[in-house]
Amino acid sequence: MQLSPGHYSTNVTVCLQAPEAISQVQLLVQELRRITLLWDELWLGTLVQHHAEISRRLQQLELEVLRVEDNASLSSADKDRLIAEKHRIILKPLVFILEQLHAITSVPPETPHEKWFQEKFGEYITDALHKLKTSWNPRRPQESWQPLKQLQSRLQQRAQKRSAYTIHMMDISPALAGLKDSLIAMPGVTSRSGTIITVSAVDNNIAILPTKTKPKKLVFHGSDGQLYTYLFKGLEDLHLDERIMQFLSIANTMMQRSSSTSESMYRARHYSVIPLGPRSGLISWVDGVTPLFGLYKRWQQRETATVSLRGGQSSTSVQGGNGEPPRTAIMTLNRNK
Repeated sequence: MQLSPGHYSTNVTVCLQAPEAISQVQLLVQELRRITLLWDELWLGTLVQHHAEISRRLQQLELEVLRVEDNASLSSADKDRLIAEKHRIILKPLVFILEQLHAITSVPPETPHEKWFQEKFGEYITDALHKLKTSWNPRRPQESWQPLKQLQSRLQQRAQKRSAYTIHMMDISPALAGLKDSLIAMPGVTSRSGTIITVSAVDNNIAILPTKTKPKKLVFHGSDGQLYTYLFKGLEDLHLDERIMQFLSIANTMMQRSSSTSESMYRARHYSVIPLGPRSGLISWVDGVTPLFGLYKRWQQRETATVSLRGGQSSTSVQGGNGEPPRTAIMTLNRNK
């Protein structure tokens, strides 16, 4: 998107009027983007995301190896050369993706967590990629992938530990951990008195939700002495969520104006959504509520356990033939999302 000259003029004016506040906001956004996906989360997510493609290409390579081996017109040297070339061509897209990722996680570390990752996995990943590109035994494609498969297993084991769900801000962003008495307005908060509430500190304890995009639960200390909790989500555009919240706010205003009393009997609960760009943002954390999917998941687990206790009776009414939840339940869940 190309920005107009007026946009740059506005930016320059704001920077001149409040340079320290702008600098602190830029630092906040930059550091939040850094922790969107930590390096270990990035590697695990990439390997899991491309698992099906990896399996397909390895199977394709094994078939190509068999075809070459069965070709009686080729000499042993020609077979070795042809198999090595097929190995390079078929795995090239995967190697490209992993090399790009390796370049990202090989830069000089700027946080204790990045330093830990490089010390723990840096040399192992470099060696694994080298073996993948120059397999010493191209006739056995699975062997060239084995080191990266072991890396995925190690990262998964670490992610599944309960201790992995909590981390310290000092480890992943010392800059945010050291932010004190800033001029940053508290995201999505409007004071009734008109006083601007600012971020006085960022709590050192971070909870990581064990879902696909690894959202982080952050706590900001306000200048009013209150705590403000947010869910920081990455790899997701929150602009649509923001528009929905704005619509609910407008709907509340319209219903209140149309009511004959000062308090309308209809009101939609909404919360602040603050996009920080096209792929990340903050969502105000709402305490004291239970996610709908959590209720559905527990119901499904109870029903499955009940069927198992009945001694293997037909579970058609609870699950499909492939062990999945019933389609009607899925449709109901999708409508309620």
